[in-house]
Order: sequence, then structure tokens, then C-alpha cells
Amino acid sequence: MAEVESRPVQASSSSAREAAHQRPSPREVVRALGPGLITGGADNDPSGIASYSIVGATAGFAQNWLLLLSTPMLVAVIEMSARVANVTKSDLATVLRTTFGRAVATPAVLLMVIPSVITMGADLLAMAAAFQILTGVRYIYSVVPMAALMAVVTIFLDYRMVSRYLLWLVGFLGMYIVAAFLARPDWLEVLRSTVVPQVSLTPAFAFAAVAMLGTTITPYLFFWQASGEVEERRGVQRLSRTKIDIAAGAVWSNVTAFFIIVATGAVLYSHHVQIRTASDAARALEPFAGHYATVIFAVGIIGAGLLAIPVLAAASAYGVAGLAGWRRGLGRVPRNAPQFYVVIGLSFLVAMEMAVSSIDPVKALFYSQVLNGLISPVLIVLILLLTSSRKVMGDFVNRPLSIIFGGAAAVVMLLADIALVEQVATKGLPG
Repeated sequence: MAEVESRPVQASSSSAREAAHQRPSPREVVRALGPGLITGGADNDPSGIASYSIVGATAGFAQNWLLLLSTPMLVAVIEMSARVANVTKSDLATVLRTTFGRAVATPAVLLMVIPSVITMGADLLAMAAAFQILTGVRYIYSVVPMAALMAVVTIFLDYRMVSRYLLWLVGFLGMYIVAAFLARPDWLEVLRSTVVPQVSLTPAFAFAAVAMLGTTITPYLFFWQASGEVEERRGVQRLSRTKIDIAAGAVWSNVTAFFIIVATGAVLYSHHVQIRTASDAARALEPFAGHYATVIFAVGIIGAGLLAIPVLAAASAYGVAGLAGWRRGLGRVPRNAPQFYVVIGLSFLVAMEMAVSSIDPVKALFYSQVLNGLISPVLIVLILLLTSSRKVMGDFVNRPLSIIFGGAAAVVMLLADIALVEQVATKGLPG
């Protein structure tokens, strides 16, 4: 990634604007799939699978409508993050620093990095537990080899190879569609819960809603998407392709989440089965949905971790390096961006330590998702300000739909946060 600072953008030529909005051919659509599809897939990491599984087990299908509501919002926020990078040709952390100053950029980046590294640790443990379900090998013995494999791939392979590896893994999430059908849900009830909002004024519901929104519209995705656009060098001439890529990723992300909730809601909620992790959900499915459902769920967890953990590590490194002004990018070899790769390595080391230590990964996981839900509105507002500024974006400022759905994302998440605080203040933490 070139060391380029964001700078005011002059009015773009009419040819650039026309190129940005040209309708791509079917072949170009397929070729456009890249960072956006990876972003959508990485959104459903093992911690996200755990959050969705817990929602399904504790609330059934009652929060399905939140996924429907969040889909256009997720598309809008990720598209704005990509557009910032394509116009300024720099990553999100750098643009935040050069536009708002370090006083704003530093907490924004750190509040993305901390829950991301915590999530990496929880994801590693979830992968190892899923591996134990499939092989019988104790989870403690597979944490380090899995982390080492992903660290080597992330640090030593070129960006193009890493992106191909990640794109192939996106397909693993389709296993949850099969798991949902094996669970034999009441599809009419699923449909009703998806289109008719249901709200319960309890701390447990508020925590689950904030955690689910924080899992779906999560900060590290904003930083990864922007950096991926710079790595791909798509620029403003390919904005139409970028939008297709992002829409495909967001829809795939929430479709996968939907079927995870359907699978666990149909089986675990109806039988009052309590779970704490994604691997708990995989084991609990077997008595009711059969052995194949458990295997499919466990394989999906491993595939999701192989996809998401490198993205989490890279997003953290992009954020820290952009904040500090270091050379950065998966397209660079380690000796040309040493600090960037040191951050990636440290992220893996901290995550491994968390996975093998006595830290409760379930609590760390859940509260990291709640923290994501609490800080996302702030980051979304900052991105809205960036993409509405002609000084930064030139002729590529937000259109009305971006403002509507991006603003709605910030408002909905803020309202969920307020409801959470109010419920906890009056009724205490959920048990």
C-alpha cells in the first residue's frame, strides 16, 4: 500500500463520474467480487456464529427482523468506507487522522483494535473446540497450530494470494443453510418473525440486540474494506463494481446469520437448551437434528475462523499503522513494512494467549460484541461526515440513500445502546 495521505479532492471529471456509475457486464460482476465479499464473510466469524446461536437459543426467531433491518444499513456503511478509500487512495485510519486529528482518530482506532484482538482469541478457541468435536483431539493442542498457520498465511503470502484464500473460505458459510433445513423449523413462523418486529423490554433482550447489531455492523469491517480497496487499486472508476461486491457480501453475511438463528432457534429454543459458545450449539444440535447437523455446524465454525481471523489481524494492523503513519499493506513484504507486520504478529500472540489462558472467552466474546455495538455509532457518524465533505470527497459525496441508510444505522444502534443502558440501570445485568 503506497504511503499516501488523504488530501482534498478536486472536482472530478465528467468521464470519471460516468465511469464510476457505468453498469458492469455479468463477467465484470464476477470479476468484481473481492474485498466486499470477504468483508461479508468475515462478518460471520466464530464469535458472530456464537452470538447468533445464543440469540437463536434464547429468543428463537424473535430478533430475525433486526437482520432484515440491518442489511441495507450494513451495505451503506461499508460502501461509504470503500468510497473514502477509492477517492482519497488511503486507508480509513489515515483519513480519520488527517481529517479530524489524532485526538479523534486515536480512540476510534483503539476502540476498534481492542475488541478485534479479543474476538480473535475467542475465535481461536471456538475453532479448536469445533476441531475437537470432529476429531476428538483436545482443543488445547490445536490452538497454536491453527494460529501459526493463519499467521504464516497472513504475514508471508502476497495480498493476491491471501485474498484468493479468503474468497474460497466464504463458501464454507453456506453450510449453515443446510443445517437450518436439517433443523426442520416452522417456516411460516420464521417468515412472520422476520417481517414483524418483536421487542421485549428486558436486559437480556437489549444485550442480545446490541450484541447482534455489534456483530453485524462491526467496526473492523470498515477498516478492512477501506484497506482492501486501496490494495485492489479499484479507484473511483470502478465504484459501480465496488457497490456490487459490497452488496453481495452484506447480503451473504446476513443470509448466513439468518440461517444460523433459524437452525438454533428451531431446535435449541424450543427445547430450552442453554448454550454459551458456537461449539456448544454444534453439540446441542445432534440429539434433535442429527449427527450431520453437528458436523456441518462444526466445519462451518472452522471455515469461518480461517476466514475471519486473518481479516481481524489485518484490520487491526491497518488501523494502528494508519494512525501512526507507518508503511503498511499486505501487498508489501515484511521487511518493507516491519511495524505493520509486527502488529499482525502481536495480535496473533495475544489471541493465542487468551485462547489458552484462564480468561473466560465467552464473557470476553460477548462483551467485545457489546463494545462493538457501543462504538459503532460513533464511527458511523465520523464516516458520514467524511463522505459528506466535498473537501475530502470532491464530486463523490454521499447521495441521499447513503445518508438515509448510514444515518439510520447510527440512529438504530444508538437507540439500542440507550435501551441497553436503561434496562441495565433499572433491572441489572442479565443472568
